[in-house]
Amino acid sequence: MNFLTVGAPKSARCDDLESLKDRKCKHVENPRGSVAINTDTPVTVRKDRSEKLKPEQITQIQPQKLTLRLRSGEPQTFQLKFKRAEDYPIDLYYLMDLSFSMKDDLENVKNLGTDLMKEMQKITSDFRIAPAFGYKTISLRRTPA
Repeated sequence: MNFLTVGAPKSARCDDLESLKDRKCKHVENPRGSVAINTDTPVTVRKDRSEKLKPEQITQIQPQKLTLRLRSGEPQTFQLKFKRAEDYPIDLYYLMDLSFSMKDDLENVKNLGTDLMKEMQKITSDFRIAPAFGYKTISLRRTPA
């Protein structure tokens, strides 16, 4: 149905509801925004800390999937729940430069790794730390040509 007056731009068809009513439009479509929760698995709560779960069995955020239909000027809200999983596995890797220029820092890095491991064991029993080593095989300094 065409409710535009002669010479009116087609963009006038898309206006706010009040403006369309003021122009006496009879067949106005005004879809509403909405929130639909598609996947809503509850966050994992362990009754027994000794119970070992695989990472794919742990849910830390809820809902996991939702569909939002948004309209300008119409806010949509939804509840989001997060629970940090207890005893969640953590793997930490750090890169160490083992070239001679880092010799004096190597002992400090080793001690920091040990301290970090002690702190992480307070959070999770499933913690692994692994250094990765790198060696410079060429000088990075430029010599004048």
